[in-house]
Amino acid sequence: MSSIIEKVDVIEFDVETPNYTRTFDVDARAGSWYYQPGVVGTRAVLMVRVHTEDGHVGEYANHAVNGSAQQAADVARVAIGRPWHAREQILRVGRRLSRPAHSYGLCFLDNALWDLAGKVYGASLTELLGGGRVRVRAYASSVNGDRAGSLTDKHAVAEFFGELRELGWTGFKMHSWHEGDKWEEADNVSYLREQLGDRVDLMLDPACVFDSVSDALFVGKACQDAGFRWYEDPLRPLGISAFAHKQLRDALDIPILQSEHVAGPEAKADFLLAGGTDLLRVDSHFDLGITGCLKTIRFAEALGVNVEVHGPSPIHRHLVASMQATSMYEVANVSPHLADPSPEIYTCGYSDAYAAIGADGTLPVPTGHGIGVTYDAELIEKRTTASVSITK
Repeated sequence: MSSIIEKVDVIEFDVETPNYTRTFDVDARAGSWYYQPGVVGTRAVLMVRVHTEDGHVGEYANHAVNGSAQQAADVARVAIGRPWHAREQILRVGRRLSRPAHSYGLCFLDNALWDLAGKVYGASLTELLGGGRVRVRAYASSVNGDRAGSLTDKHAVAEFFGELRELGWTGFKMHSWHEGDKWEEADNVSYLREQLGDRVDLMLDPACVFDSVSDALFVGKACQDAGFRWYEDPLRPLGISAFAHKQLRDALDIPILQSEHVAGPEAKADFLLAGGTDLLRVDSHFDLGITGCLKTIRFAEALGVNVEVHGPSPIHRHLVASMQATSMYEVANVSPHLADPSPEIYTCGYSDAYAAIGADGTLPVPTGHGIGVTYDAELIEKRTTASVSITK
């Protein structure tokens, strides 16, 4: 079934985000997405589409960070003329080409190649990976708290999660307020457990708001006392210090979840072996696509370490469905004013809206060939901001 890659399309477009946009007026939240009622922001989306000489097409689209499109186009030149199944070699050459920058564009190319493989073989991504789950347990992950009337205080957070629990959700993660007030954060932790009860999984991700290990420990002990499932990324600036997080692990009796901002399997392995985390993160948009995620997952499985997949994506449902360990699928970032955190770009019914949850707290894994979703071509064409086709 070998065939040659003859063209790669790299398409940039955007989608609207009502009531949310980036803000730069306050240092504590500079550049973060923030609730602003009545304002319509936009978020960039990247589509990479791979064509073979015998007519097969693989594609993938999702939110993307700045620079991803250019890097995807650069790495596409590596892929042109190679067999479509040569993902490892494309990854190997593409990573070196991309140094010292990130490999986020390469991630999208790799994801599209896996979609292509599934379509060629007539199998879903879960089937290609040997997975067996058809539904995955999910948790709702809130946006950062705000001061504008959405998730403004602990009462609003507990009320929102309580409403989601009525829909069927059984797990909830709070992203902290940007100010990093340890007293407010610890009070919120205990209040959430009190209001939501013992039979739900709770997690806290301060999103790197604490300036000191002392403050992070203070809030971590509150999470520990409240029986939280894990404590994630508390320390400024980026959660990339294994030494600092080892201090947390040594002082707390709660699983620490790190490596969201530590990209690639080698760096994640180093972080774990240095004692900086109990659990690992993978993300197919940051960690060398599906191929890179699998390297981290297999490494972790050999050590008995759980891997939690970061953020929503149809790919991530497949990854959770295919792991040996049972992990939870993250639907981030939701709020009372943002029901679906994923770009609404599908025509197949795929959705990460919180109303899509099943009564048993699970979401379905796509069953179509490859990644198993179809995209809204009319919307993409209408909102395209830039595109390039790479050929021989």
